[in-house]
Amino acid sequence: MAGDLLPNATMEQKIATGFHRNTLINQEGGTDPEQFRVEAIADRIHTIGVGILGLTLNCARCHDHKYDPISQKEYFQMFAFFNNQDEPTVPIAEPELVARQQAIRAKIREAVKVAEAAQKAWLARLTDSEREKLPRQIQVILNLGFEQRDRRQKQALLEFVEKQDEAFYQALKRIVELEAQEPKLPTAMILQERKTPRETRIHIQGDFTRPGERVLPGVPSVLNPLPDLPRVQQGRPNRLDFAAWLVAPDNPLTARVMVNRLWQHYFGKGLVETESDFGLQGTPPTHPDLLDWLAVEFRECGWSLKHMHRLIVTSATYRQASRSRPELLEKDPNNRLLARQSRLRLEAEIIRDCALAVSGKLERRVGGPSVYPPQPDGVYRFTQVPRDWPTSTGPDRFRRGMYTWLWRSAPYPALIVFDAPDATTSCTRRVRSNTPLQALTLLNDPAYFELAQAFGERILREAPNDDTLRIRYAFRLALGRLPSDSEMQHLTDFVRKQRQALRGRESEIRPLAPQAPSENALDQVVFTLLARALLNLDEFMTRE
Repeated sequence: MAGDLLPNATMEQKIATGFHRNTLINQEGGTDPEQFRVEAIADRIHTIGVGILGLTLNCARCHDHKYDPISQKEYFQMFAFFNNQDEPTVPIAEPELVARQQAIRAKIREAVKVAEAAQKAWLARLTDSEREKLPRQIQVILNLGFEQRDRRQKQALLEFVEKQDEAFYQALKRIVELEAQEPKLPTAMILQERKTPRETRIHIQGDFTRPGERVLPGVPSVLNPLPDLPRVQQGRPNRLDFAAWLVAPDNPLTARVMVNRLWQHYFGKGLVETESDFGLQGTPPTHPDLLDWLAVEFRECGWSLKHMHRLIVTSATYRQASRSRPELLEKDPNNRLLARQSRLRLEAEIIRDCALAVSGKLERRVGGPSVYPPQPDGVYRFTQVPRDWPTSTGPDRFRRGMYTWLWRSAPYPALIVFDAPDATTSCTRRVRSNTPLQALTLLNDPAYFELAQAFGERILREAPNDDTLRIRYAFRLALGRLPSDSEMQHLTDFVRKQRQALRGRESEIRPLAPQAPSENALDQVVFTLLARALLNLDEFMTRE
């Protein structure tokens, strides 16, 4: 919220403000930068509203509502806290690499000065008719400043000038060589407070081109006031004061909204079912005393999410079975009173993690850059700007789902099909759907098929050389229990029929078991097919 404003802010604290830089970005030609800056701030207010305060604030952006306690003026008072930032990026590389980049950039600046002089001298030697005969593309490039030319334009000019002017060619060549040496540093987007405050005015009917009354930073009067801090007393509070307000002991919402979201994660519904609306239009809590107790516990434990996760998952309420009884269904069909656990399909990333774990391929390393697990060919062909998907190799190929690279225009298909959000706006609840695409993904998606192959290899490697024992071992790995007699019979018949159907077709099935010795290829394929079936079971992707 305000890491950059903390005293002696560390790089990690500054980078934390990047949370508020994850707004939609539009770099199309002809767009109005001010419009998208305003929309980004509105997105931040919305995220704070539904994500932290449990309030729908966007309704107040255009005008006052008769029965809404938050006015348009108060909306823009909150808007003012986020209207006074620049949005830079910062390098997050090692200091030595940053110093090397800065040194090369200094050389590039000197080389540009030389090239500018050489370009001027070359153009001065050309007659008017010679200038007019220059290719149109070259004329366009020459009219641009050196900093405005992209890589292809620089290369085109270099190739053209090579036969025109030696001094200009050598100067351009020097720039290209230096740019090739410049290290590409990873960067992070941050917020940075402006030294000169930006004035905030109410937008009449929400239109940023129609400024109205001037407002100062403030919070809704229906909630607790800003804490009594020096900047607040001086009438110029900033984001740091706003952050202090969010976690102040007398703030009635922040802790409640957060623990309610944790509860929703574990039980499918929050104690307040309308998790993003704690207002009068939302549903009242089913267990208000429990909600208050959890909120106080969260605040008094130092806002430790780890403590709250442990507290909830070790509770008797969470550890109940999801099986229901007729009398419970009659009295509480929606399980609002929590007399049993809720049966929930796992989230998209966790389904992938479970498949990785059962296959024995899960890379447990924590942290690091995003990765590119296998995905179907051609996903990016339908996007406006086609991109490459550099499929990861080695351990990165098998990292947890949360590390998968996300591109908003074309999210990773195997996650989206299991209802992962597309990251365009704040998501306070994932809707769980049930579609044929989910079964087809677990059967045929390249990443899941690869994991089924690894699971089959693990079964053959770790279980005794007996189909019955192998099936029992595979079932226990996938579902955490032994199969019933009926389940065992079905799986035994499945393995037998697959072996009969594939025997004698070793050349056809060989691509399905490329790493297996030829004498084991049939078993490898059969147990890969068994693994696919187990990974596709409802019980595998469902928390009982």
